[in-house]
Order: sequence, then structure tokens, then C-alpha cells
Amino acid sequence: MSRLAPQKRPHYLPTERMAILELRAARGWTVDQTAAAFHVTPLTIREWMDRLETEGTEKFLDFGTPVNKFPDFVREAVRRLKALCPRLGKRKIAETLARAGLHLGATTVRRILREFSKPKAKAAAADKEQVTIAKSPNEVWHADLTTVPTLLGMWCTWLPFALPQCWPFCYWIAVVMDHYSRRV
Repeated sequence: MSRLAPQKRPHYLPTERMAILELRAARGWTVDQTAAAFHVTPLTIREWMDRLETEGTEKFLDFGTPVNKFPDFVREAVRRLKALCPRLGKRKIAETLARAGLHLGATTVRRILREFSKPKAKAAAADKEQVTIAKSPNEVWHADLTTVPTLLGMWCTWLPFALPQCWPFCYWIAVVMDHYSRRV
């Protein structure tokens, strides 16, 4: 670290800066001793101290992540629900997760879905690159499965009361199509 120019050295995070200043106070180091121990310039230590005195501890630390931020698995659950059921809205997703014991507001779901929808430009570019072209009949086939509900409906509760996705609650339909001739 001492071989690098001071401008090219890695920067300390605000919490690390506070810990350095606390260590300086505990050990009774001078500004020069502290700067030498942590490979920063004495001017940097003085700026940290001035900023701590003028702005206070809260502004000096300036925590980047909020304390009430949901973990990543919550974001993944919301994204998965939207991907698996694209017609579900933000309120319905929040209600579905509330049934499972995870209480989110509709605005929180909306914010998570907005974060999820931002990288669509990259996904669209990736989809354009993977085009399947059939040059003759019976070369490329596409298969798809879908369900059609009966009069009893397709509604589904949580386990163990969930209804099976089969007769008499729905029909399964399989469709196979040739890409070249569009024959089903």
C-alpha cells in the first residue's frame, strides 16, 4: 500500500473511517502516526476529523443500506410470482405472499417489479440473437403444454388443500407444431 500514490490507494468506507478515528482516540495517536499506520495522508485524517466535528456521527457514517431493507429472497419470490403468473398485479402478489406469511405492501411489490423490469433491453437483445430457423419441413418442431379449466375451475389454495391440476378440474392439451410448414 505504501508503494502506491495516495490518490491510487483504496478508499476506506465510512464505518472504517469511524473505526480508525476511534482507534486513534483510544491509543492517543497523533495525526501523523494514524496516517502512517493506515497508509493515508495526514491531510485525509484531518479532513475526516473536521467532517466528524461539523456533520456529526450520523452524517459522517452515512449508512448506504437501510435497516428495513428486505433480503434478496423476498425480491426473488416476487419476481418468480410475476414470471410464473404474469397477469397477477402488485396487490394480488402482495395478498398471495401475505397468505404465506410474508407481509409486503403493494408499493413495495411495485418497486421490486420495477427493478426487475429494467434489464428487459438486455434480455430482448439476447432473445433476438437466438432465432430458430427451419430450412425444410420436419426439421424443427415446437411443443407446448397448456391447461383448460372445467366447470369446477382452476382455483388453487395452499397445500395441503390444493386441488390437483388434472381431471376433473382441468384438461391438459399438448400441441406440437412444425416450424417450417406450421403444421400442427
